[in-house]
Amino acid sequence: MRWRPLRADTRVAGPLAILLALLAIALAWPGDALAGARAHPPGAAIATTSAERAAAARVLRFWTPQRMREARPLGLVRNAGGEARLRIGSPTPDPGASASFLAISEPDLLPYAVNGRIFVRRGELEGYCSGTAIDSPTRRLVLTAGHCLNSGREDGKASVWSDYVQFVPAFHGGVSPFGAFVARRGAMFAPQQWTKQGNPDFDLGAFLTLPNNRGENVADAVGGGATIALNQSRYQDFQTFGYPGKATRLQGCRSPYVGSDRFTNRFPGPPTSGIRCRWAPGASGGGWLIGDGSEINGINAYLHLDDKSRTYGPYFSRETVGKLVRGL
Repeated sequence: MRWRPLRADTRVAGPLAILLALLAIALAWPGDALAGARAHPPGAAIATTSAERAAAARVLRFWTPQRMREARPLGLVRNAGGEARLRIGSPTPDPGASASFLAISEPDLLPYAVNGRIFVRRGELEGYCSGTAIDSPTRRLVLTAGHCLNSGREDGKASVWSDYVQFVPAFHGGVSPFGAFVARRGAMFAPQQWTKQGNPDFDLGAFLTLPNNRGENVADAVGGGATIALNQSRYQDFQTFGYPGKATRLQGCRSPYVGSDRFTNRFPGPPTSGIRCRWAPGASGGGWLIGDGSEINGINAYLHLDDKSRTYGPYFSRETVGKLVRGL
């Protein structure tokens, strides 16, 4: 499956480029595209402590090739009443499902390389979702669905956080061309509207990662990361990605905007947006890229059991994603 590649880089080289980039960042907030408000100067090294390195080593040892093969795909579905339930996928997608996605033949090339699989442990469950490396000042940011990192409030119970989280960009066939990026301890985030209220408009998650075993930050390793685009028209042509079911390679599905989910009108916040892609569990958190593929403007979040032909995700606004990633 091939989509048009990124446009050639036409940025000005040298000091002038740096000056223009800094000016653009200063003028962009609040703006229509966001890569996170500056927490550190661009390119600045973020010290990794010995304790963090030891914790990352434990996570890397935990996710053996066998555990990664046996992890279960995670997803979120809603019934006719709108109630949400975490769905643990079967070894393969539903046999009767008419899959709307196709394998990406070269997942380690841009714009596909920014996408990857996220492995998580929640209690005794070892599962996975999908996510996107983000072009942010820290160069360490990954964006996914909130329910991949935090269960959200369900049946009156307090939400539960995932642990042993690692991101593997361009994961395919058990191969990790860029290595694995472990979530930094204490640096996983989800809006309170999701963690405390289960509001689908805010089913968003973000985390900062430690460098891979080559000392590279995730955005740099994959070729720059995707820029977060905020407050755009909903009427976009989306290139969407994820790892549904037991697919061992990155999958893609292209769709225009097909309407908001009226069910979410009852919640505070902008209604969720829909695409005509039937994403199975495991694709949760997968990015919706727009334009030439360098910008992300949505994620896979959930589908309705009574209409599995559409997948919905939070609308990317300053209120939803902007506040979540500011400073990351």
